[in-house]
Amino acid sequence: METKLLAVLALAFIGMQTALACDGPKNLSGQYIDVRFESDSSEIPVTELARLSVWSRDLRSRFPIIDVVWTVGLSEPTEKDARQLAYRRAQNVMNALDQFAIRGKRSAFIGRVYKPIPEIEETGRRVEVNVGPGCPDDCCPNPHTVP
Repeated sequence: METKLLAVLALAFIGMQTALACDGPKNLSGQYIDVRFESDSSEIPVTELARLSVWSRDLRSRFPIIDVVWTVGLSEPTEKDARQLAYRRAQNVMNALDQFAIRGKRSAFIGRVYKPIPEIEETGRRVEVNVGPGCPDDCCPNPHTVP
């Protein structure tokens, strides 16, 4: 009798876990912004810092949980110490994001020299910021669930 009761309780517990399992994504769609720089400089221009501040404030208000933050610093091949410059740009933007309270459970930054693509008129003097908002217990609501 005791064995049957334990079996029933175990099945009920397994069924309850399945019912409570997350049917939505682990995190939400990424949010992006590019921060532009002057040639041969890793200092964030005041206008770009203000733009990053507004973006960060909006991000925090919409997404209280930040799962991932990563930045990719870019420089042009003609800039002095291009690889180090790209790295410093990424690091400076990551520091600014930290001051604006944009901190992920996981964070990383890299720097690389931009290789221009002739069809795209884009400058390599920038940092690409990517933020992945998260959800409580890594379980976001399923947008396709019909109540």
